[in-house]
Amino acid sequence: MLYCSGALSLACLEVLVHLGPDELPPDYVYSSVELNAPATRARFRGDLADEEATRRFGHSWASSVESLALLVPSAIIPIEFNVILNPVHPSYAEVIWNAAKSFRFDQRLLRATVP
Repeated sequence: MLYCSGALSLACLEVLVHLGPDELPPDYVYSSVELNAPATRARFRGDLADEEATRRFGHSWASSVESLALLVPSAIIPIEFNVILNPVHPSYAEVIWNAAKSFRFDQRLLRATVP
């Protein structure tokens, strides 16, 4: 599965919760895609904080090859959505990837917090 986001700002937050400032590559890039069909909205009814449950749901969805793209709520901001792409779906070959563009995280986002 390819984990994407509906907005570049949300994608930044998703990266920042998983990587520390010293783990961000200096040559970070982003891209966007064009899909030939709208993403299906996830029917997950569990707790987004339950990583094992969300992982099982995602695995089941990917294995079913039921849709190319799935809209899932962000665990960080549940009213916003990420998009998961299924590379084994037959329509994946039709996904149009736009050119990658350089991206630099604003240094204010990387400041150490005071405990």
